[in-house]
Amino acid sequence: MADGHAGPEIGEAARAEFEDRLAEAVGAYAAGLAAERAWRRNAGKACGTPWLRLWRWYEGRRAPRTLAGLAALAAIGGRGPAVAQAPVEEEVTARQRVEQAVRAVADEAVSGLPEPWAQAVRETAVRGADRLPEALDEIAVTLGAAFAVPSARPPRPKWWPAAVLTQAAMTLLQIFGGLWLVGQIVGVLEPRLLPPVLLMVAGIIGGPLVEWSCSIAARGPARRYGQDAERKLRQAAAGCGRARVLEPVAAELLRYREVREQYATVAAGGSKLSTTRQ
Repeated sequence: MADGHAGPEIGEAARAEFEDRLAEAVGAYAAGLAAERAWRRNAGKACGTPWLRLWRWYEGRRAPRTLAGLAALAAIGGRGPAVAQAPVEEEVTARQRVEQAVRAVADEAVSGLPEPWAQAVRETAVRGADRLPEALDEIAVTLGAAFAVPSARPPRPKWWPAAVLTQAAMTLLQIFGGLWLVGQIVGVLEPRLLPPVLLMVAGIIGGPLVEWSCSIAARGPARRYGQDAERKLRQAAAGCGRARVLEPVAAELLRYREVREQYATVAAGGSKLSTTRQ
């Protein structure tokens, strides 16, 4: 500028704080944890023992009925509204975070501005944030669900097929050893107790061992998948906030700087003209 002053602007710290609050409002961290749990849950389904997967399938078939019964009991007991109140409270909290974020960045932007310009910048920020909570809700629903839902099928590591085949081999060892043992009991095969028992023990021990090894190996990819989900949600929320609030506010500050530069130029020209006349 003509006077050497850069003029008011939104600092990097204020921008970062604004984006952090929007990330909290959209639930980026929670969505990342949910995505990580979904990845590990899919790994457990694929690499778990068949008997454990069968038990989980049975529990999954029972769960809806159990939850329905609990919901009915809660409704009878008069606790239904209290349960339904939680999402409403979360929505109110998210809106408050967005409002606080917009107010903080507006206060940072108007620091040092004359009151008329400061009021114009605040009004610009408020107008931009008018539909911001709804836009963030849509981002949370679309992107958050895409990562957190187990049916979204996150990418699988290269060792996944080998783990599945190894788990299948452990199951076949149990089945083969059991059939061999049954054949000896009924008299069809020659009595040799040790080999089938060893096969069954190897399969029984090997199955959970493979599942445990897969759970350990899945921690890294699951964590990276969760971090990627959190990063994408943060970027989407930050982009929405920049387009609706930061960019309009920055444009208003730029307009103020241009007007101030023009005023400084005119004032300097007037001073030179007055000196010449003298």
